[in-house]
Amino acid sequence: AKTKLETDTETLEWINSFLVKFWPIYAPVLCTTIVQSVDQVLSTSTPAFLDSMRMKFFTLGTKPPRLEHVKTYPKADDDTVLMDWKFSFTPNDTADLTARQVKNKINPKIVLEVRVGKAMISKGLDIIVEDMACSGLMRVKVKLQLPFPHIERVEICFLGRPTFDYVCKPIGGDMLGFDINFIPGLESFIQEQIHANLAPMMYEPNVFPIEIAKMLAGNPVDQAIGVLQVTFHGAQGLKNPDKFSGTPDPYAVVSINNRDPLGKTKTVEQNPSPRWNETVNVVLTSLREPLTIHVYDYNEYRKDKELGVCTFNLEDLEKNNEHENLQLEVMASGRPRGIVQADVRFFPVMEGHKLEDGTVEPPPESTTGIAKFTVEQAKDLDGTKSLIGQLNPYAVLLLNGKEVQISQKLKRTNNPIWPNATKEMLITDRKKAKLGLVIKDDRDLAADPVIGTYQIKLDDMLDLMHKGQEWYNLAGAKTGRAKMMLQWKPVALKGALGGSGGYVTPIGVIRIHVKNAKDLKNLDTVGKSDPYVRVLLSGIQKRRTVTWKNNLSPEFDEVFYIPVHSTREKLVIECMDEENTGKDRTMGQIEIPASEYVQQGANGEYLVHDSKNKVIPAQLRMGASPPKGTLNFTCAFYPCLNVIDPDEEEREEAKARASMETDPRKSTEIAPNGSTGARARSNTAGTVGSVNPADQEMKKALEAGEKEQTEAEEVKTAPVPKVRIGPEDLKNYECGLLVFRILEGHLAHSGTYLEVVMDDNLFPVYTSAKAKSGNYNFNETGDFMVRELDLSRITLRLVSELDTKGEGMDKDDIKAKLTGQTIDTLKRCLYTPTQISLKDEHGRESKITVSMRFLPVKMELDPSESFNNSGNLRVEVLDAADLPAADRNGYSDPYCKFIMNDKEVYKTKTQKKTLHPAWNEFFEIPVRSRAASKFVVEVFDWDFGDRADPLGNAAINLDVLEPFQAQEVVLGLDGKSGSIRLKMLFKPEYVTRMRQGSSTFSGTFAVPGKVLGAPVKGVGKGATFLGGNVAKGASFLGRGFKRRTVSGQAEDADGDATVGEIKPTSMDIPESGSVGGANGYAAMPSIEGPSGTPHSRQRSFGGQSARPATATTGAAEPGTASITVVSASGFEGDPKLEVHVSQDSSKGPKKLIETDHHKPVDGVVQYQGGPKRVQCAADSQFRVEVRDHGLFGGEKLGEAPFFINDQSTGGQQEVRVGAGVVTLSTSFQPAEAGSMLSPESPASRKSGMGRFMGRRDRSVTPSG
Repeated sequence: AKTKLETDTETLEWINSFLVKFWPIYAPVLCTTIVQSVDQVLSTSTPAFLDSMRMKFFTLGTKPPRLEHVKTYPKADDDTVLMDWKFSFTPNDTADLTARQVKNKINPKIVLEVRVGKAMISKGLDIIVEDMACSGLMRVKVKLQLPFPHIERVEICFLGRPTFDYVCKPIGGDMLGFDINFIPGLESFIQEQIHANLAPMMYEPNVFPIEIAKMLAGNPVDQAIGVLQVTFHGAQGLKNPDKFSGTPDPYAVVSINNRDPLGKTKTVEQNPSPRWNETVNVVLTSLREPLTIHVYDYNEYRKDKELGVCTFNLEDLEKNNEHENLQLEVMASGRPRGIVQADVRFFPVMEGHKLEDGTVEPPPESTTGIAKFTVEQAKDLDGTKSLIGQLNPYAVLLLNGKEVQISQKLKRTNNPIWPNATKEMLITDRKKAKLGLVIKDDRDLAADPVIGTYQIKLDDMLDLMHKGQEWYNLAGAKTGRAKMMLQWKPVALKGALGGSGGYVTPIGVIRIHVKNAKDLKNLDTVGKSDPYVRVLLSGIQKRRTVTWKNNLSPEFDEVFYIPVHSTREKLVIECMDEENTGKDRTMGQIEIPASEYVQQGANGEYLVHDSKNKVIPAQLRMGASPPKGTLNFTCAFYPCLNVIDPDEEEREEAKARASMETDPRKSTEIAPNGSTGARARSNTAGTVGSVNPADQEMKKALEAGEKEQTEAEEVKTAPVPKVRIGPEDLKNYECGLLVFRILEGHLAHSGTYLEVVMDDNLFPVYTSAKAKSGNYNFNETGDFMVRELDLSRITLRLVSELDTKGEGMDKDDIKAKLTGQTIDTLKRCLYTPTQISLKDEHGRESKITVSMRFLPVKMELDPSESFNNSGNLRVEVLDAADLPAADRNGYSDPYCKFIMNDKEVYKTKTQKKTLHPAWNEFFEIPVRSRAASKFVVEVFDWDFGDRADPLGNAAINLDVLEPFQAQEVVLGLDGKSGSIRLKMLFKPEYVTRMRQGSSTFSGTFAVPGKVLGAPVKGVGKGATFLGGNVAKGASFLGRGFKRRTVSGQAEDADGDATVGEIKPTSMDIPESGSVGGANGYAAMPSIEGPSGTPHSRQRSFGGQSARPATATTGAAEPGTASITVVSASGFEGDPKLEVHVSQDSSKGPKKLIETDHHKPVDGVVQYQGGPKRVQCAADSQFRVEVRDHGLFGGEKLGEAPFFINDQSTGGQQEVRVGAGVVTLSTSFQPAEAGSMLSPESPASRKSGMGRFMGRRDRSVTPSG
């Protein structure tokens, strides 16, 4: 059967039978459609010697075409269907017709009316073509594709010449006309002309393609795809082919594939190596054709002479959008004639983001872009302006009063449909652009009168298009309306004409507080997903949270401020699963239209929508799948003040002066042939003007008619009063948008990115394009919400690699960095380009030119977002009094745990056999929000082998702490009795969030230590308690407790001492020992006693240990710690668990133990390794880390600090690590006197253990 299919043909009588019945129904409809379409074509194609042409009558007759047979080629490609169709259309063949069909038969006939003469003195003549017939063999090739509509294109061609037959009567009509084919030789001549026209189109091997997929997608083949920017630096060694022409006066003309000129440079006189330093922007519809640059020698009185042409292959822009410092060779007659130096950049049209469900969001807002202005048709034009009542209308399209396109001139119609009244134009400032339409009546001898006009702002027309407006009533006419359409394609254009990359000034900010997520969909097969939330505006990521490792119900608690520019924008909150390799996957998303929160008042000002306290629980959706997971967030809108931009004012004044002083000779473009023409640069209309009387007349008509127009009234808003802000006014504002424009850079490191980091943000608020050279023209604009201007900090840094996952920047990747106060930087750079220097570690300097402006936002800052609400908290655990007895001997063995937001952050050592313990220890922790933090101290009685007995706990209210002031507080425990005394110092500082699952904040917790030299005092019962069980401790301290001394210090005569005053901590950072904190800022020094006080305190810096690993004079006693990893349990999934134990030291963590990896049995992994012994101090801190073993280091499941059991008998302890628990067996054996001291130390020269035993009086159980 397959062989028969290849060799034989198949008849198609079934489809011929269908056509016999269907043709009488469909043929009249088809003929009417053809008449309507052909009339417009004939109207635009009328020769000058004729008044008009129109199709008067058209019919295809009653006999349908026949399909004789079809042949199929089954061995064609899998995605191709190939067939040959034999067809015939022979209406005069009656052999297969019945007698009734012959009687009612109508032959094909076309009547074309040709009117000779002009206006009222004209006569119509009928040209008749009838009895048409044709037959031939046509090949049809169908190309298939997977996406809808599944047919990419259809190609048709004739195999051999088809045959044509007809009767043509040019004069005389039906009665007296004769067939011109009777004239000898004329029939064959006409046949040859038909074949000559059709052969290049559709005679084999030429094919006629029908792009089915593109037609159904609605994407025209010739639509603009972007803007080509050609920056001419100059030329070298240009040679004139005529040796007697002298030194050339060169200028360059840009075109695509040698077609119409699209732009030109200035003329440089008498210079074979000119420096133009100009930029030309060209709208591109395809990258398949080459860019051609013609270089001409300007001549004042004769035609300009072409020096040569150079070409650039635009297909190279598909791989790289920027080609700098090109040396293009100028060729003439196959010989080189010099070099053109230029940069070529391509800025593609910004498309809307496609969501998971297939919907496409609107593209990003931009002031630069491509506007496609189309005037499709007009109706009911004012015929009274013509002597015969019928017009010869044509449309003139204008941009800012300048002509950019003229449509074809139609004949004798008051309802014209123009096929080519459309123009794609580059708009460099959308806010200032005005579109105009002038309809004129074509008069051959007299001036063409204006029939009607319309002019509208581009922004207003976009708003009307958004509301569905298409028809506009013409001004300056009794009747008439035009159908106009506008398509806007934003382009992030940079460079000379692009300004700041199309930056649009925001109208306000939307505040999004991402609180938490519950029951997210798990996309991982092993373990849990690693979610984070990002906010997208028009498909561009604006902000994102940190990643929460291995968690399906993360507590994000992050606030974002997203600048918005219009009510048409949409925000998308998307939850993502971070992947170590490959692209991050979506876990669901939520759409937020800006129009739900952005509203304008009657006076035109935008209104505050303060809904920040209304929590929205929204389900996350992924395409058509059922929703899974809930995201809780709040959303509010706060408008910006309308601030005057001095730069914009200056540009408008300069533009006004330029328009008044315009020189027609200089402003009119010179075409390559030496003639002038206003449309020589039509694709960059609006950037170069033209001056001629016709333009001035149309401009006046447009301005006069604009007062009559009413359509734009519904989108017009009242002018909002503007405010002027200078450097001295900044102190009056707290919150606002900082708009920074990065102009250029002279960089010591090429191939770097410039990042702007603000305040406590882990991720940069703006990242520039990659600077490929040392001298780079950025010309980019960004913005960021500043919460507290007087306390904010800004960081500029040059980086070689981007940190997109928030894992922390490698030191080698940061080439240079500079941090400063935002308000000081803003005062220097306000409206003024200012050069900022960044130095690297080798002293090499990079200079960045930046200008800034500030847009205040109408918002009261929430106290939880204040700078004073976040920072570093130092806690000194002094002592406790009157604790309840938990042991049978009437005492307890108390120790404390400090819990921050349900996570243990510190544990003190155990004090043996006492109800009045004195710990004298300290620790530091970063606090992201004092107002939202839950800080608790819990006191326990340690018992060997049993669970610890709780003695009481107390909540610690951090709100009452004054920044930079050390405060001593007494907290009453909620047990049977007792209180605890603490000293706390809160130092405000921005705290940067980091990836959750390892540590909460950016700085690692400061290694805790002992408060050396601090006397122990009891807490009296008469303490004055403040709100939240906080009491001030001072004069009520009792004196009945035994004094503990530090060896080498004298006791007070009365057996007592007071705690020295603590000075407010300075914000200045010493050069030595500074450690990077949030945004690279150094952490603040800890509490420091006044100079000369005997109670010295050890300095502790956040993220750095101030104490060495081995003991020194005055530190905790040295000894040997024994650590054994017993088991690990509680980790979900089926991981291969391995446990790492390390010791914290001043040089970083030192790895001690790395177990084998095992899969859990019944949820528990038992480890068989022996104990690891290490020399250390009694209060040394260790870390335990659990990993899921893998090929490349595996995945980190959690990390937690712990302290050894400081008794020689030891014991087991459970450490909470991530989602599971690690059981450790630890013990501590104190060293013999002097065993860990160097021979040179003073303590080593003392005999016995006096020094160590004298500095602590707590009991130590001897070994053995």
